[in-house]
This record gives sequence, C-alpha cells and structure tokens, in this order.
Amino acid sequence: MVKTARNEGLMDFYVGIDVSKFKHTIAIIDQNGEIRKKSFDISNSREGFNLFLNELCLLGEKEQIKIGMEATGHYMNCLVRCLISNGYQVQIYNPSLISMFRDSESVNLAKTDNLDAMLIAKYVATHPFTSSPQISYLIGEIRKISRAKYFLFGDKTACYNHLLRYLDEMFPEFVPFFKKNEDGTIRNKGRNLFESPTIRWLLSEYTSPQKMARMRVETGETLRKMSKGSISFNRFNQLRELAKNSIGYSTKVDEQIIRNLVAQVRTIDEEIEMLNELLEPLMEELNSPVLTIPGIGVNLAAMIIGEIGDVHRFSNPEKLIKFAGLDVKVYQSGTINHKGHIRKRGSPILRYALALSVQKLRIHSPVFSEYYYSKLKQGKATNVAIIATTRKLIRVIWKMMTTNQVFNNLKRD
Repeated sequence: MVKTARNEGLMDFYVGIDVSKFKHTIAIIDQNGEIRKKSFDISNSREGFNLFLNELCLLGEKEQIKIGMEATGHYMNCLVRCLISNGYQVQIYNPSLISMFRDSESVNLAKTDNLDAMLIAKYVATHPFTSSPQISYLIGEIRKISRAKYFLFGDKTACYNHLLRYLDEMFPEFVPFFKKNEDGTIRNKGRNLFESPTIRWLLSEYTSPQKMARMRVETGETLRKMSKGSISFNRFNQLRELAKNSIGYSTKVDEQIIRNLVAQVRTIDEEIEMLNELLEPLMEELNSPVLTIPGIGVNLAAMIIGEIGDVHRFSNPEKLIKFAGLDVKVYQSGTINHKGHIRKRGSPILRYALALSVQKLRIHSPVFSEYYYSKLKQGKATNVAIIATTRKLIRVIWKMMTTNQVFNNLKRD
C-alpha cells in the first residue's frame, strides 16, 4: 500500500522546481524539512506533466501542497498553466531572492539542477507563500498582449519612417504642405501625419506627384468629406498645383513600395485592434486601481501592470524605481559626490509606458501638473522635471497596487 498524507494525517509539502527549456527538476520536502522524494526530472511535455501530477496526487490534498519556482522567462509558462488549471498553489520567485537565500544557507557553492530544486523547496517552506494563480494568469496574459502591441507600434513607426523617406524623394513638398493649415499655422502637433486615414487613402490611390497633379474634382470632394472639411477645395487645388511643380521623382518601384507601406500600416492597426479586444475583458476582470489615475487608460495601465507583474516583489517603491531604470547613477569619492544620468536598466517597455503616462498626467491631473511645474520653478531642466514626476508616479502606483487604493483616496504628499 502506498503511504500518503491521507493515511498520515494532514501535513504540508513544499515543492521546488528548477525550470529549463527541455526538462524541469523537481524536489519535494515536508513541513519538517524531510525529503519526501529524491529529486527527479520531468520532460517539458504532456507525458512529463502527467508524471508530475501523479506524484503530487500521492502527497495529499491540493491545499497541503505549495509549489515554487524561479521566474525564468517563458520556459515556465506551460507548466504553471498546467498546475494552476489542476488547482495547485504556485508562486513565482525573483531569481535574486533565491540566489541570496543560497548564499545564506550554505558555504557549498556547487550549483546543479537537483541542488537548485531543493533550495527552492526550502525557500518555499521558510518564507511567506502568497499564491494568487488567477491574478498571476491575468497579469501574464496582459503582459503578452501589451508586449505584442509595443512591438507592433515599433513596426508601425518603422513604416512611417520609410514612408517619410520615400516621400522626401518622390514628393518632398507633400509633408510640409500637410503640416500647415490653410492659414499657415502648424497643425497635427503631437500626431503623426500618417495616422490620418485621409492621408493614407491619398497615398495609396495617388502614389506620385504626377498622379496627384491629375486628380479630378471628384477626388477633391472625397478628400473634403474624409477630412471633415480640413482639406477644402482651395487646399485641394493648392495640392494639385504643388504636385505639378514638384522637384521630386518616382518610379513604378517607388509607387509600389508606397502602396505596400500604407497597406502594412493598415494591417498593423487591425492587429492592434484585435489585441485590444482581447485586452479589455482581462483588464476589466483584474480591475486594477491603476485605472483610476486620470489620463491613464486601459492600454497604458496594461503596459504598466504587465511589466511590474507581482508588485509584492518590491518591498518599497525605490526598488520599483530601480526596476524601471529610473534611479540615478551616483559617484562618490572622498569629498566628491556627483549624481549622473538615470541608469536605464530594467524594462524599457515600462519606461515607455510611464513616459507617456506623465505626458497625460501633466494635462489631466492637478496633483502631477503642480509637482512638475514646481520642479521647473526650482530651476530644474525639463528632462529632470519629467524624470522626477515619473518617479513620483511610480511611488503612487506602488502605493496603489500594494494597498489596492484608488487614486482619489491617496493622500497628496
């Protein structure tokens, strides 16, 4: 007869998993620190997962079993999903915490998969365990969507840059013409010209200045309607005249590339929209207090939450600031004490989302607007004021996420 926890009475078990690409090493100890089963390997496959689940089943009730592993990129994702879907408690640890625990536990510096798995099991047994599988799953899905969108935004920017380059050769007067209103004032401040559906349509239908010079009156009416009057008949005629006298030149190859680039941008927008449809219900279910910050919508909040992950990894906001790469380099030697640039390590996606958030907060939040302009009044440079405001935002986000407070309930200090 197999001896299980059901026969022995209730006992807690701690499972450490050393994750790798093709296999995972498992160590299991009980609440007394005794080795329940000698370390063993499972393959990163259905067969391996089933073997592991069978071993867990022999231990006892799922509530008695606590499973821990290091954050190792995407290699752990399939196993984590398998365990969570089968009702087990799982916690993901920062590798630096396990490394420090290794240093404090033993003078033996040997490092093997078996020893690592046992070390993780001991860490699970001796430290607070706060499994939140559903929240971890939601954040993981949100992170994947946000990162996919971030790289799509990069692809779209690359398309815009290529469009600009080809237009500079084919029709160099085009972009300056549309960057000004009919009265000569600057338009589209803060917005890329190629975001306009009207401009995209114009470039895809009339891919050279010669073709634009021959546009018919019907096209002028179409442009007027699409632009909601922004491109009047007078502007339309000015554009045709500009195209007739353009110094640019184009070939059939250039024209096809313009069409391709516009088509790519439209495809990217469709892909982003499909990801947004997947993102919204996840954010609604998570219901993070970050969404209550004025000016920060679903997309920016998702980027911030996804990159931060489990906020309890950071015992104070200064550690989160370092994770974002917004801590300042300090040089000290004798009487010299010099502060340099920000380190820019950590997550570039988090820095990107925070930078966009601060731009919006300066408009929508009196608290952050006042703080930003107070730094400027102190004689700080614009970039320094922006970074200081961003660090303040990180402290606020840390407070909100660790206490689950909404923005309006936070003390303004």
